[in-house]
Amino acid sequence: MKLKDPQAPYEMIATLGHVLSSPLRLRLLHMLCQCDRTVEDLAAAIEQPVANVSHHLQLMKKVNIVTTRRMGRHIAYGLADETVKNFWLNYRDYSATRLVELQQLYAGLSSQRSTRGGTVNKDVLAELIRQNAVVLIDVRPKEEYDADHLPDAISIPLTELFQRVKELPSDKIVVLYCRGPYCLLGDTAQEQLAGLAIRALRLSEGVKDWAAAGLPVARSPGHKPLVNPKPA
Repeated sequence: MKLKDPQAPYEMIATLGHVLSSPLRLRLLHMLCQCDRTVEDLAAAIEQPVANVSHHLQLMKKVNIVTTRRMGRHIAYGLADETVKNFWLNYRDYSATRLVELQQLYAGLSSQRSTRGGTVNKDVLAELIRQNAVVLIDVRPKEEYDADHLPDAISIPLTELFQRVKELPSDKIVVLYCRGPYCLLGDTAQEQLAGLAIRALRLSEGVKDWAAAGLPVARSPGHKPLVNPKPA
């Protein structure tokens, strides 16, 4: 070890920075914040070759931000512990305070959402829930909903929305939510419903942002994570 080298600790810290320098690895980290996934599931979700996804995940494992579990012929990945999720949310939000391009991207998304039906933030939504004035629709894949979701939310994955649109009540405000402020699942769902003359609000934040604010989340009965994280 380079005990007397003043550069040594910064070289080591830069190792983590190198892993976080890849947009694809950050996207994988964001996906794993939602729930544990096998390599094959992640590859299908982000439309990348399995070998490429596996390589990136192994780099993330080397710096201890993800961990694995073998499931027969498959390898499942999950966050190493809860602090990784907190780090990612803080890093994402801090980036938005520094990067003009990211601010412009969010402004553009917000403008489109307002045109299609509007948005609601977590504080306003919490009050609407208290008034029993909304129906919550989780448009993420079912496995993400099972891992955690807003209380009393209905799971209608984006791929099923057209087939299940009649389940949306007409006497309550429809609020869609997905993975967070930059997730496009809720945007696509909002656009599809607008095309059917159904107004739906889109939650500005995601499930993890909701939970990080100390608001309650639920888990589907019988759900078990694929990977057991280390204690934080």
